[in-house]
Amino acid sequence: MIYLHRKKAILAGIAFILILSPWVIRNSLLHKRLTGIETSMGYNLYLGYYPQGNGSFIFGPSLDLLAIMDDAERDEVGTQKAFGFIKAQPARIVPLAINRLGFFFGLEKRVLMYFYSNDLLGYIPARILFVVAFALLLPFVIISISALFGFSLLKWNPQTKLLGLLFFAYLLPHVFILSEDRFHLALIPYFSILAALLWTGGFGGISACWNGSLTGRVFVALAVVGAIFLFLNWGFELSRDADKIAQLFGPNGNNSHFSY
Repeated sequence: MIYLHRKKAILAGIAFILILSPWVIRNSLLHKRLTGIETSMGYNLYLGYYPQGNGSFIFGPSLDLLAIMDDAERDEVGTQKAFGFIKAQPARIVPLAINRLGFFFGLEKRVLMYFYSNDLLGYIPARILFVVAFALLLPFVIISISALFGFSLLKWNPQTKLLGLLFFAYLLPHVFILSEDRFHLALIPYFSILAALLWTGGFGGISACWNGSLTGRVFVALAVVGAIFLFLNWGFELSRDADKIAQLFGPNGNNSHFSY
């Protein structure tokens, strides 16, 4: 990509450096050491590897480090504690990574559950609440599944490889640090483009891809496997939260008072 668009790539890199440099200089002077534009890594690692955690955000421990007002100190303390958790229980690294991958592609239902269960919206009859939940959750299901198959239709070139690299580079840190279902929202515009590729090409495009080459068959097969894993992930998520969902749809669901 850099070779094909060398001048534009260099200009983009210079612009990137010019935009970030003032903040890096400012933070480094403030904390008296080289500091980037982000100092929440330690805090996120602390939550992601908390011994009683599951790799995602948990309310109680999320308050532990907030008493430390200095961002750099909070980052350092959180990092030290997180590495302590990892050394004490290294076998948790892989299970937590799998958990985070599931959380990343989870259904974004927490906002509805939090606001409704704390009576911010008042009582909503179960039928209407079901329609609201359906309307909030179904679009992601449709777009993500469609995007998988749309991705298999891409013709590989530097641009599409860059798109694949973007997905990988964005997902990987969340898998090994901290993940929530809302984190996938940044990728929805790209998912929508891939979904539109499937919708405009129709299933005939999938058939042509399957019959066109071995590589096409591999990508379509991977899309099918990915779709199966997504449905399994959502099924496990709904099963895991079944008691809360049942309580939410009950007669006093708006007073369930779930934590965020």
